[in-house]
Amino acid sequence: MKKFLIASLAMTAMAASAQAGSLSLDMRADYNSTTYKDTPTGKDSTKFYFKTGRLDYQGKATEDISFRARLAFNKDGASKDPDKTQTAVEYAFLTHKMSDMFSLSAGKFNTEFGGFEGSTSGADLYLTSQFYTPTGKSSTLLGTANLLYMTGVKGTFSYEGQQFHLMATNEPDTKAGDVATQNSSMYGAVWRGAFMEKALNFNVSYHTLTGATKDDKHQFTAVGVMWNSSPMMVSVDYLMGEHKTDATGFKDSMNSIVGKIAYTGFEQWTPRLEIVSSEEKIGGTTDLTNKYMGYGVVAEYKPIKDTNFRYHVAYNNITSDLDGVTDKAIKDEVVVGARLMADFLK
Repeated sequence: MKKFLIASLAMTAMAASAQAGSLSLDMRADYNSTTYKDTPTGKDSTKFYFKTGRLDYQGKATEDISFRARLAFNKDGASKDPDKTQTAVEYAFLTHKMSDMFSLSAGKFNTEFGGFEGSTSGADLYLTSQFYTPTGKSSTLLGTANLLYMTGVKGTFSYEGQQFHLMATNEPDTKAGDVATQNSSMYGAVWRGAFMEKALNFNVSYHTLTGATKDDKHQFTAVGVMWNSSPMMVSVDYLMGEHKTDATGFKDSMNSIVGKIAYTGFEQWTPRLEIVSSEEKIGGTTDLTNKYMGYGVVAEYKPIKDTNFRYHVAYNNITSDLDGVTDKAIKDEVVVGARLMADFLK
């Protein structure tokens, strides 16, 4: 009887733990040293900061209804129109699995934007393209950082390693114009395919939304391929974004190529080479063309086996070649830090 009682209590505890879901801390803290050459706007800096800091809760209400909420404590806590959530709220959605092939999500979710670069956790990013974080001269271009987490509805079709997403979301709060008067949506279609036992992967997406006026238009396209089979990981993205102003016919655009090569054959070390190349065109009576080239070297070290804890060091070199400017601006960046991801409920 005593053994039966102990076994029953153990089974009850296991069941309760299973229903509890997961509550994880994802934290990356860095030291960053940045220096500039031949640029009047860049200022040298050294700082400690949180690159990533978030709490992520995932669970199930029923067998077919799951939910997720993720709060970033290193982001702005101010409320944003039109959905009234804070920028710090990255996820707040539920998913209804209606069949083995189809599920429907509603709330604030990932828009599957920006190819493999966009699908990479921010805690694993060191060098990003201009498509990911627009810092160029155009004031109209949006990128992955503006559009990755949005509120709306998303349908997902899944079949034998293939996923197809269709979604409609609110306009971003960063779009030019009065976003409080929400009168249009961003629409997206994404295909992700895995082949050869998930070693060969493809990522193709298209997103579109109106600009400041109803006849202005933003369009974004991403095409990516990844080979991920030990001991090598190689990925290449071609990312295209544009904004066309109807009144003038002028068009701003950003095209980026992102390449990453990593060797995963070592037990504790993962070295990686990253290359990004971007071209920005600003439309006008005379078009302007700006080019950006970046190189990055990363080394990650996991001192404890079977844990999500690591140290990392990275070096980035980014050159900006701006139209009409004689000297090329050079940015050198050194990043040293650590990342931990742990589940509180385990």
